[in-house]
Amino acid sequence: MAQKNYELILVLSDKNADEKTHARDEVESSLTKRGAEVSQKEDWGARRLFHLAKKQDRGHYFYYNFKAEPSAIQQITGDLRVNAGVIKSMITALNA
Repeated sequence: MAQKNYELILVLSDKNADEKTHARDEVESSLTKRGAEVSQKEDWGARRLFHLAKKQDRGHYFYYNFKAEPSAIQQITGDLRVNAGVIKSMITALNA
């Protein structure tokens, strides 16, 4: 099956810089391990959350644009769920 374009918006815990770096590295290795080709990544910085998420009111936002097999998205989503540093994440398929 052909690869499709996706974007990932990720909110990581902003409490500890070492934990944040470790969580981001785990996400990036998960994308690579699942065969995703990251074409763009951006650090959007720390921001206040609109409402509490996992008992936190601040998060550090990251953006990834990548290509992957549709079957890999479920595995990537599972990896994001078990990563303790991830507060929220959203993967969206792009029409391109």
